[in-house]
Amino acid sequence: MTKGVCFIGLLVWASTCFGDLSISMTVIGDPGNAPDHPGINPSYSVGAVNYTYQIGTYEVTVAQYTYFLNSVAKTDPYGLYNSSMGGGGAYGVPIIIQSGTDRSYAYSAVSGTENEPIRFVSVFDAMRFCNWMANGQGSGSTETGSYDMSQGANVTRGTNATWVVPTEDEWYKAAYYSASNALYHAYPNGSDTTPAKPTDGTTPREMNFGDVPYWAPNGPLQLYTATGQTTGHTPY
Repeated sequence: MTKGVCFIGLLVWASTCFGDLSISMTVIGDPGNAPDHPGINPSYSVGAVNYTYQIGTYEVTVAQYTYFLNSVAKTDPYGLYNSSMGGGGAYGVPIIIQSGTDRSYAYSAVSGTENEPIRFVSVFDAMRFCNWMANGQGSGSTETGSYDMSQGANVTRGTNATWVVPTEDEWYKAAYYSASNALYHAYPNGSDTTPAKPTDGTTPREMNFGDVPYWAPNGPLQLYTATGQTTGHTPY
């Protein structure tokens, strides 16, 4: 059975999506891989997964989450829209604007942020997004499907779940494991060497990292990269 994860890392369990929102997925094979033992605690292990699954190639984007909100949050009893999306939170950079009144809310992505990763979402928002995907999008329920949201704080992945939030093992394997040598790498680009941080505005950057990156001379407005703006990728 092929399983899959999609969200903010998302997973998919052999699921067919019938809606209009398309999410690129990457197959993570090599079931039964040994776990990694990162850190200083020798008893801690992570990364072992005994099935094939799919994980979102990219994080869920601002545009994709905006589409979700416009589909299910004309009224928003579950707080799927966070006001920080409109005000930018501590960074002051808005990404999604809510307009209208309750029962007729509408949402629009701020120009230039559409392909950036969504933020200001909780794990429960992510679960509801997964339920909506599992139910075919559109007017599909956010409350049942891969997760029974009536379980409250104790909600768990259902037995027949399809689209889901990845577990730590699923995410870790997709990020660090290399099947070609059955090893885990220190960085999510199949390398144990610290990636070089570009110091100019023309050198392509492999990853988006650094406390004060050169591409953000004007502060947090430029801290987020859009899909495809970095060259690095995992072995998968």
